Amino acid sequence: MTGWEKPRENTIESLIHGINFSDGVEFDLRLSEDEQLVLYHNSITEDNRFPECELADELPDYIKTFEELLSKREFTRELTERGKFACIELKPPHPSSGKAGGWIGGRKRLEHMQKMVDLVHESLGDIEISTSSAVIYSFEKKILQTKRKEGGLKVSRLVPYLRQWGNEFSQRTLAIPSYVMNSLPRLMKKNKINDSPMLPCALEYLDGFTRFLNIGSTVGIDGKYLQKLNKIRRGYPVYVWPGKPELERKLWEAGLTGMSDDFSPELVTLPSGHARWSRPATQPLSEAEMAKLDSTPKEHHGEKLKEMKGEITPWNEFSDIERVEFTKYWIKKWGWKRREEDILNEVSENSLPWESVRIVGHRGSGKTHGW
Repeated sequence: MTGWEKPRENTIESLIHGINFSDGVEFDLRLSEDEQLVLYHNSITEDNRFPECELADELPDYIKTFEELLSKREFTRELTERGKFACIELKPPHPSSGKAGGWIGGRKRLEHMQKMVDLVHESLGDIEISTSSAVIYSFEKKILQTKRKEGGLKVSRLVPYLRQWGNEFSQRTLAIPSYVMNSLPRLMKKNKINDSPMLPCALEYLDGFTRFLNIGSTVGIDGKYLQKLNKIRRGYPVYVWPGKPELERKLWEAGLTGMSDDFSPELVTLPSGHARWSRPATQPLSEAEMAKLDSTPKEHHGEKLKEMKGEITPWNEFSDIERVEFTKYWIKKWGWKRREEDILNEVSENSLPWESVRIVGHRGSGKTHGW
C-alpha cells in the first residue's frame, strides 16, 4: 500500500482506520450547546468558535457527533466483538466560553462533566461494550467527583493538568510545577486510591532527562529504572503518550501500552529495526511467532507482516482455553500481581484484561492539529 495520507484527527475516518489497524483508539469529546457529544480536541474551532457555544449541526463539517461514530459498524464491531479498547477523553470548555462556570468553575464545572459522563454511558448503552474495554478520563480534576452508574465505565484523571486556554508553550510551562511535584509512582498511588483502572502517562516520565525532574522515585523503560518501575507498578496498566515509533517495541517489551501518532500502513519497519506488529493484544504472537517475525530481514518485513496477519488467529477467534493460556502467559511474562481469578474474569472473546499491553491510536490515526 502506497500513498496513504493520514486522515484528520478525531474524524470518523481516522477513528475507523485507527481501531482496525491497532488494539484500540483514543479520542476527545466536547459537549455542544444542544448537549450533544462531539469529536473535537481543541477548545476553539479553526473559525474561532467555542464548540460548547454552538449547536452540533452548526459546527464545521470536520466535527462529527459521538452518535455518528457509533452508527458506524466498522467502528463498533471492533469494540463489541474483537476486544479493541477505547480511551475516551472528556474536554472541559475554554473558560472564556462562559460555559461550566467560566473562569470560576466550581459546581457548574462538576455538572458539566457529570452531563458528559452520563451521555457517554447513554450513548454506549445500545452497543453492550465490556466495562474493561473502555475508560473515561480527563485533565479536569472534577472527573473524579462524577457519579457513575453501577456497572458503568471507570474513570481516570490526566496529570499534570493542562489548561484549556493558551498555546502549547504556555500550557506546558504552567504544567511544570504539577509535573515536578508528581512523580510517576506518586501518580500511580493516587490513581489506585481513586480506583482508576489505568494510568495515562506522558512519555517524559519514562524517557529522557525530564524523568529526573520529578520529586520522588525516578523510573524508566531501561535497566534498573525499568526494574524499579515494574516493582512499583506490579502490573498496573500504564498508557504512554506519545508512543513514538522508535520506542514502540521497547514500551511493548516493558509491558506498557503505547499511544501512537503514526499509523501509516507503510511503516512496516520500526526505527529500532523490528518489524511493526500493530495488534499485540488483539492478534497476539506466541514466543515462536515473535521469533519468526524478528528473524525476518528488513527488506521482507512488508510481505512477512502481510502473510502473518492473514495467518495469526485474532483474539476473538481463540477458544476459551487458548485465551486463558495466553492470559496466564502474560501474567507470568509481565508480573501482573492482581488476583489471577479477577484477571481471568475479564477474559472473553470480546474483552481482554485491563493489564493487556496494547498499541492504541492517539486521536484515531494520530494527531494532526494542535497539541
